[in-house]
Amino acid sequence: MALDQRAVVRHASVAELMGKLPQLPEDFSFGADIDEAHRVLLESHATREERQAALLRWLGSSQPCLFARLAAKEARGLNASKGLSFDIVWLDDDDIERGEEHLRTVIQQGRMAWKDRAERGDTSAFLIVFNSRRLAYAVPGDELVELSLRLAGLYLVEVPRIAADSVYTEAVPLRDNEGRPGLFKASTQLFYSSAHLMRNHDRRVPGGLLFSVVSPGHYARSLVLRGLADDHEKAVEFVRLTAHRSIGNGGFHHPGRLSSSWHNPPPGSCPAGESTRVRSRFIDPDLFSATYQPDVLVPREVMSDGVPRLSEHRPEDIWNALHLEYISTKPAPPGDPDFGWFNEMPIDDCAKYHNPWPPRQAENSREFNY
Repeated sequence: MALDQRAVVRHASVAELMGKLPQLPEDFSFGADIDEAHRVLLESHATREERQAALLRWLGSSQPCLFARLAAKEARGLNASKGLSFDIVWLDDDDIERGEEHLRTVIQQGRMAWKDRAERGDTSAFLIVFNSRRLAYAVPGDELVELSLRLAGLYLVEVPRIAADSVYTEAVPLRDNEGRPGLFKASTQLFYSSAHLMRNHDRRVPGGLLFSVVSPGHYARSLVLRGLADDHEKAVEFVRLTAHRSIGNGGFHHPGRLSSSWHNPPPGSCPAGESTRVRSRFIDPDLFSATYQPDVLVPREVMSDGVPRLSEHRPEDIWNALHLEYISTKPAPPGDPDFGWFNEMPIDDCAKYHNPWPPRQAENSREFNY
């Protein structure tokens, strides 16, 4: 009897995909801030603790997102970090050489440990750091996109296949004062060194590539549970103002201060994409524009675009209907896209590691919610 011989498709390993990454010149500058951080992060003799400390220093001073800047200051006390902290899974070239099963195991163990601490309200954010010179110097392009998709799949193992241009939300557990568990949504975002001067300049980070996970609703509720905010309304208002202040910060260490996001000005008052921050009582702070959808985990077109944005953005790149309206204490019943952001999903104890939120293909429209 003849055997049914079927073609076996072999996917390239993470190490092989990294080996195929085109590289920037050795003397390429990522800006003075990242170049300085790289003196430690890409130094072969530096310890993991020294590298992690270097990343935290950079996050605390040069990261446009104010939530990350707060969390990076945890070691300086609650007043410095405003009660926000993150757990970190750190992976380097040695880990990558050990193979995908090793990477997946380390990430999932760290993910579960993070959720154990989040359940108690001790942390609301999570970083998965891939510290590697080849990643740091990777030229924006299809090769970097494919590797990013593969790495994301080692984190979001509940998803059969990670797709580009989609929003993936994490689930973060928290117990209330009565001991009842619930889940909050969290955004998942990708940062990498060679975003420097690109369309997504605000996604630059030293040392290689990292995934960042933050749950603003979990953070707000945990502030109340830990006695760091008087009530939920005040905690959510602090989160809302912090998010508003993060918009427009993406021009850090850009020679023209060109930001990748900006608050929408009144019609005709400011050309799209200018770095000037227009302040007006007519601006709705919940509405903003950016050169991409910031909660898309792996934006293929953006990460494949290697053309620097030195003076202005192209009109066709603009997402001009982005919003922060979900940052609210308003009721959001099951089925509402805002359900889970600031009103938690009640769960049984056995579901604290479960992620029930499905991915969404991004749309450049005012109606897109997730």
